[in-house]
Amino acid sequence: MTVAGVTACGQNASQNAVTYNEAYLDSVADFLIANWAGMSESEIASISELDADDAQALIDANGLPFEADAFTTGFSAYAGVAEDLGAYVDTVEYSTPVVSGDEITLDVEVQYEHRTADISLVFDADSIVQSVDVSPHYTMGEILYKAVMNTIIGMGTVFLVLIFISLVIYCFKFIPAIQKKFGRKKKSESTEPVAPVASEPMPAAGPEPTEELADDTELVAAITAAICAYEGTSADGFVVRSIRRADRTSWNRA
Repeated sequence: MTVAGVTACGQNASQNAVTYNEAYLDSVADFLIANWAGMSESEIASISELDADDAQALIDANGLPFEADAFTTGFSAYAGVAEDLGAYVDTVEYSTPVVSGDEITLDVEVQYEHRTADISLVFDADSIVQSVDVSPHYTMGEILYKAVMNTIIGMGTVFLVLIFISLVIYCFKFIPAIQKKFGRKKKSESTEPVAPVASEPMPAAGPEPTEELADDTELVAAITAAICAYEGTSADGFVVRSIRRADRTSWNRA
């Protein structure tokens, strides 16, 4: 990548207490125009992407009258419209520098393959470039076409976003049903029936077993005496042969 140098020449002009060399300002503009025309797209892009330190190192190495930011943004501005401009043809006209405060503005009209463009350079009081701007001349039809396309793209993007938001909101009504479905599924998995453990059948209730008590002589004697006392008779008239325990349910019903 080669960057041409710039040297000052000619007589100084003075306006509003700011001194500048008009021929020198024109030569700075020529430097930019010539470098843009002689560099490839990749070289122009590489300069436009330099950081402040690398840009300043390149400026110092070549003795260029540019602020680092103005140098890189100038190349970036040209790279953005290079396809619309086409190849360099001729420099049409240099305007008379305009002084405003401590700034000097120089406009140059340049003819390119597809259209003309105005290149504007703003210098400080020391003739150091502070900013660079490239403005292609578009026809009214091209301006309207770009405006329509920008409108279509902008409105189309807005409508697409609105449609997407509407679809998202519409899908909200399905969320409760989906949650309910998965909730039932999870609940059914956690409450699977457990096979009952086989157990032996309980024996059927029946009458309580009776206990033969006739061999208990003391109990027989006591019961005999009680019966005799209740009947008012003696024990000679009957004999106790069998004594069994009475059913409790019968006593409960009594």
